[in-house]
Amino acid sequence: MSKFPKLFEPLKINDAYTMKNRITCAPMAFALIACDPEAAEKSFRKLEAPARGGDAMVSVGELDVNFVDAVRIPLPPVDFTAKDGYVVQQVGEYARRIQKHGAIALCELCHPGAEKMPFNDQQEAIGPNDEVRPNGVHVRAMTEPDMARVAGDFVTAAQFVKTCGYDGVVIHGGHGFIFTQFLSATYNKRTDAYGGSLENRARFPIQILKAIRDAMGPDFIIELRLSGDDGWRDGRHGVTPEETGKFAHMLEGIVDLIQISAGIYYDAINTHQFSSMFVPHGCNASISAVVKQYTSLPVGVVGGINAPEQMEEIIARGEADYIALGRQSLADPELANKAAAGQADRIRRCLRCFKCFPGSPEEGYTDLPFTSNELARHVGACTVNPLANLPFDPLTLPPAETKKRVLIVGGGVAGMQAAITAFDRGHAVTLAERGDRLGGLLFFTDTDPDKPDLRNFRDLLIREVGRRAIDVRLGNEVTPAYVKDFAPDALIIATGSLPTTPPIPGIEHAVQALELHRGATAGKRVVMVGGGLVGTEEGLALAKTGHEVSVIEMLPRVANEVYGMYREALMLELEKERVRLYENTKCLEIGSDFVRVLLPDGREQTLPADTVVYALGLKSAPYQALLDAAGDIPVKVIGDAVSPGKVDQATRGGYLAGLL
Repeated sequence: MSKFPKLFEPLKINDAYTMKNRITCAPMAFALIACDPEAAEKSFRKLEAPARGGDAMVSVGELDVNFVDAVRIPLPPVDFTAKDGYVVQQVGEYARRIQKHGAIALCELCHPGAEKMPFNDQQEAIGPNDEVRPNGVHVRAMTEPDMARVAGDFVTAAQFVKTCGYDGVVIHGGHGFIFTQFLSATYNKRTDAYGGSLENRARFPIQILKAIRDAMGPDFIIELRLSGDDGWRDGRHGVTPEETGKFAHMLEGIVDLIQISAGIYYDAINTHQFSSMFVPHGCNASISAVVKQYTSLPVGVVGGINAPEQMEEIIARGEADYIALGRQSLADPELANKAAAGQADRIRRCLRCFKCFPGSPEEGYTDLPFTSNELARHVGACTVNPLANLPFDPLTLPPAETKKRVLIVGGGVAGMQAAITAFDRGHAVTLAERGDRLGGLLFFTDTDPDKPDLRNFRDLLIREVGRRAIDVRLGNEVTPAYVKDFAPDALIIATGSLPTTPPIPGIEHAVQALELHRGATAGKRVVMVGGGLVGTEEGLALAKTGHEVSVIEMLPRVANEVYGMYREALMLELEKERVRLYENTKCLEIGSDFVRVLLPDGREQTLPADTVVYALGLKSAPYQALLDAAGDIPVKVIGDAVSPGKVDQATRGGYLAGLL
């Protein structure tokens, strides 16, 4: 008997379609990126993977319904009335790849309304109200002819989607886009038939949905994605779960499925449009539970769900009828198959680290290291899944020509992933680790309150190594003589990194941050010297465990090496925990109970401290002697041994090194 009986029950959508289980892939990628030769193949694989992995339904993301007031990413316009040709073939390739694995294929239709960013003088933003947005964009209030035209655009786009071979559409009615703008009693300021009561505010969204249903017939699937709660706080509520439920009731007989999300696009972190690691998993299930009380339509839920155990509980408790997975579908597109096979402990579970989608310039993130077009091409990489967004198809790799004896030095993330990959390629693998446990620097996750998912990933890699006949040698320091004596066919160096200790006067009075996870203790008042990502996250962890924390950073901002949504979430959490940040501030001296600093205005200040902690960077552990000892043996250096970086670098580097 399945451990997840509710999760693997079929779900009838309409007379033509039944989902084989309750797991779906939420809209991802950009549909029209299929027309970009540089990005198309990677995007196809991204959406095919969860279909192959057992999902019942997979949705392709973001097809803007016109190229005047709806286009959100500046991709080249196409003709939605085309019946064949390059665009139809390319966009249809998603559907063919999804359907060949027995999954239902949908494509998402979008109109951002007032959230539109005009990319040229032929484009404009339209919405319920005439206004100027905080970003300076003028929004024109829609007229009834505008509404009729936009409803027609949705129909034309739906017909295009059907021409391309899809089974239906997801209508994006959430995240502050045009549906939310009309449905929100706070946002919608209209005094005509489209404002005021819920019936009036729902009038235009229903006009769109009825037009699609009338044009497409009863068998064409229409799923509507809604923000069940738009997340506005400070006493202001636009969209509430109760009103969303009432609206869903109005849609019975028009749409087939309601998918509940939350939040608004231009304030994604605050409103939980994207949940961060600081938000509970399944954060929208309480909202979908309310919506279900009002409607007989099947209700799904999306939002930070990464475990089949929680998915089963949500359905069993009646909080939703199906589960939509977004980022988790990148972290492990095989979740459904693994859960069905009783292998839930082999699922790579999403960290919600925002590696896959850090935010976009249109959302106001000005610190991103890429443009919108570059973002559209490169979204989809993953910290825990090295196969995500690869430039080649790993399923087409030829087998290894010969079986090799592979020696891997270092049992951190990079070394473990390299060992797993090399073994699966058919090689005889020895993994040598000088410590008494695998996991490298991720030992800190045992005690960091915000890192249970990262700890789970570390433990998954340890389990995966243990499932294979990999010769694991703990307490084994590899020396040059060891390499010469072992004489492997290939050597992989994953020796990791070590903390740096700059020559600050009095540094001997301070504790290196990682030592706090090895048993060192901290007093009530802590000054953290070094406000990079490690120092900032460590300061946050200390604050959450009862300490008063100040963080000193020389650069103009703390956690400068991260950006977008994760940095925003981190900064909000630091503020919530009352961590004091001293940016543009230099540490001059460390004493036994103080830190003397130079403030941005040139003044010196002494900060009292019961404990001083420092996190002033990492350096690669020396490995040149091993390299010299290898002689003619092929060598790959990976992970922090190349240069100290984040976990995604170690995972991807380990995978690539293991492809011997």
